Amino acid sequence: GRKKQFFLHQCRKCRVEFLFPIPSDEDLNDCYGESYFASRTDRGYNNYFSADVRNEIERVFRLNIKDLGFNEFSKVLRKTGKSLDIGCAAGYFVNYMKNTGWDAHGIDVSKPCTEFAVNDLKLNVKNAGYLETEYENKFNLISMWATIEHLQNPEKFIQKIYNDLDNDGCLYISTCRSGIFNFKIFFSQKWRYYNFPEHIFFFTKKNLVRLLTKNGFKVIKYKTYGSGINVKHKRLKILCDFAAKKLYSGDMMLLAAQKIRK
Repeated sequence: GRKKQFFLHQCRKCRVEFLFPIPSDEDLNDCYGESYFASRTDRGYNNYFSADVRNEIERVFRLNIKDLGFNEFSKVLRKTGKSLDIGCAAGYFVNYMKNTGWDAHGIDVSKPCTEFAVNDLKLNVKNAGYLETEYENKFNLISMWATIEHLQNPEKFIQKIYNDLDNDGCLYISTCRSGIFNFKIFFSQKWRYYNFPEHIFFFTKKNLVRLLTKNGFKVIKYKTYGSGINVKHKRLKILCDFAAKKLYSGDMMLLAAQKIRK
């Protein structure tokens, strides 16, 4: 049949960019089959389950949680924390948290990924939609690494996360960053994160902070990283990535937000 067309739209009121129409469950199921994680190089992964990809992903989130003040947060807890990684894919972050001594959980809609997490890594990971899943006990930390841009209704997720967090619990988010003072401007429509229809929402710092604040969170850490400059120019890439981080001009952003008691 004819391929469905999507358009990039900007909300006049809050300036957030999003796909229109919002992709349906069927559209997204077509995207996230086995091939997305096994053989897609343009948008997905060459082989998400390979040791090389796993090592690179672990390297990035180790840097991310350091930037978000995870060690200080852990010390304040003074007990084994309970964590949930939403959109956990093969469970690499869940595995990291488990090895750190946390009671670590994950959830993802991709069956090949959750099967790998459960069978190969022996993790506490569910194959389900987060909005439909009830948890008995509260979490101290909930993370969404490069996940919020894939969601059809990000606000519903933020509201449920608020309820699933313990008092003073933290939410860690990484997502692509839209807006001006940003390496994204060098790429225009060819920006690396304009992957349609997998990526649905494109936040600036301002509109993501507004979404979190509106739903009971206080943003306590903010960083950016990544320039998107091609690997072929290694020195230039290193320089641009360094500038992206130091000048808060990266096309990825990290936020740590604390639940405020109502």
